[in-house]
Amino acid sequence: MELEELKEKIAKEANLTREEVDKKIEDKILELSGLVSAEGAAYIVAKEEGLNLLEKRDRGLKIKNVIPKMRSVEVVGKVIDISDVREFDKGDKKGKVKSITIGDETGQIRVVFWNDKVILTENLKEGDVIRIKKGYTKANSFGIPEIHMGTGSSIEAENKDIKLGETKEVKTFSIGERKKLKEIKEGDFIETRAAIVSILENEFYTCPNCNSKLEEINGNYVCKDHGKVEPNKNLIIKGYLDDGFATLKFVAFRELAEKIKSENLIGKDRIFIGRAKKNEYFGDMELILNKIDNVDIDKEIQMLK
Repeated sequence: MELEELKEKIAKEANLTREEVDKKIEDKILELSGLVSAEGAAYIVAKEEGLNLLEKRDRGLKIKNVIPKMRSVEVVGKVIDISDVREFDKGDKKGKVKSITIGDETGQIRVVFWNDKVILTENLKEGDVIRIKKGYTKANSFGIPEIHMGTGSSIEAENKDIKLGETKEVKTFSIGERKKLKEIKEGDFIETRAAIVSILENEFYTCPNCNSKLEEINGNYVCKDHGKVEPNKNLIIKGYLDDGFATLKFVAFRELAEKIKSENLIGKDRIFIGRAKKNEYFGDMELILNKIDNVDIDKEIQMLK
């Protein structure tokens, strides 16, 4: 359910004005320190108003929001291209691989099927709309995010149409592209040299079975697919980077958040790698971190030549 449709439904069923709904959503985002999206906040508001809309929520990510090192990824897209099966033999390692490209209104991405997962593509044809479930993501050798199908991954047919974005070219970018913070644009997957100048720590809870974010109900943690579960606790850190020319908000999850905390990286010169996206509620840019590297002085000298 799209955000505007969700707001209208809350207003109608809870007998509220749109202004009241907007204010409740804004207050909820501020209450949770910006750790939920506007859509997530809307579902929480709906729950607090006695409306159970959660089962109608599409948990799929938009393709533009897919970045490397994600787990249990769910994406809906239209099949644009299907490759042939390629067999490989690397001495003690033999296998086969096949890939498809899917797209939605926000972008396109390659989906890779290894070995026994190749069978999932047998009946696919261009134009089919499918849902990828429980994939994982990684960057290819060019730094481009891809979805890979592993244990537990599956695809399902979707009875819907998707209007693709204007271009049919898969967006490419180099993970090594260096940019100043003031130069970063939405969708960039870049590296930047900067220092963390402030942080805010928080925690979020995920399902141990599918890694999706949990809803807390009466002191229990509930997964949409697996019901009441014992949650995994994850660290999230938000803050600001400063490169001497500008500042930019960043977000770090799990291992990277733990790295920032354990190594006390505030004020330390580092290389930050990630994808830039606009916060869907506030509209400001933020960098979703994928990696943090130490500064290689020799490399920095070479870049100045």
